[in-house]
Amino acid sequence: MARSSPGLPSGFRDLLFEEADRRRSAETALATEFGAAGYKEVRPSTIEFLDTYTLGKQSIGERAFKFLDRDDHLLALRADFTPAVARIVTTRLRSSSGPQRFWYSGDVFRRPDPKRGSYSEVWQVGAELIGTDGLSNDSEIIDLAMRCLDRLGCSDVRIHLNHTDVFRGVIATLQLDDSARDRVKTFIDHKDARGLADQLRNLGAAPETERQLQLLARCIGDASVLDVADRAMTQSDSQAAISHLRALGKSLARWEDRIVYDLTEIDEMEYYTGTMFALFSAKAHRELGNGGRYDTLLQEFGVDLPAVGFSFAMDAVLEAL
Repeated sequence: MARSSPGLPSGFRDLLFEEADRRRSAETALATEFGAAGYKEVRPSTIEFLDTYTLGKQSIGERAFKFLDRDDHLLALRADFTPAVARIVTTRLRSSSGPQRFWYSGDVFRRPDPKRGSYSEVWQVGAELIGTDGLSNDSEIIDLAMRCLDRLGCSDVRIHLNHTDVFRGVIATLQLDDSARDRVKTFIDHKDARGLADQLRNLGAAPETERQLQLLARCIGDASVLDVADRAMTQSDSQAAISHLRALGKSLARWEDRIVYDLTEIDEMEYYTGTMFALFSAKAHRELGNGGRYDTLLQEFGVDLPAVGFSFAMDAVLEAL
């Protein structure tokens, strides 16, 4: 009796013929765009020590595929590129001076979210700008992401812009524990005004704080939403963040008709430290990619360097073409 094919584990797949060709063509086009912008390719190892993915607030270690080597070191398949790039910068490139620009392409391996039915092996392409923290660098990385998508033929992409301190400036007045803060974030992210009101009432939030948070749950649109938010916010951190978003929008004048100011887009993992953005197309059912400033990540690796970057979910990008 012939043996049956063992197939593949759940969450994994093969790429054949046309699909493989599309992937290669897209990667070649993106490599050209990155190269023209002065970004150099890196290919981090597929296997890391698990510690690379369990540092600080950026931890995704619980979703990593873990295993032991022969010396009982706890290892993981590559679960995210950004920590891997941070490791490279703080070890092999520690003595380099000035801003460093990198791009990467490859698969990451994560235990899938059962609610979303996602794959365990996901193709990502992205870029990181490390060692400088000006507004012009935020603008550079967003402009690069948009030019990449334009080169591929994604002509209807919208940039959803936010800044972490708009929300954090308000929520800091409540002095919440992590669990309560996460619940508030979720209600804002889901634009659930009723659930947010009930949650804030249970937390004993002051009427002014409740009004500000309810406003954030509705602030999505053109530049006029920044005016609305600015009039409502009294916290200096929130006001400074809104000013940053205004200036960032002006620096991205080329993409003015593609910008959506989305103050409801909350960083639930507290990964980002400033500007953050997400990229959407009506032709895809999920984000094409996201990014932002993450100035504290490299501190976890022993080097205090600012950084900003993005990554594309390439399956979604190909869906939008």
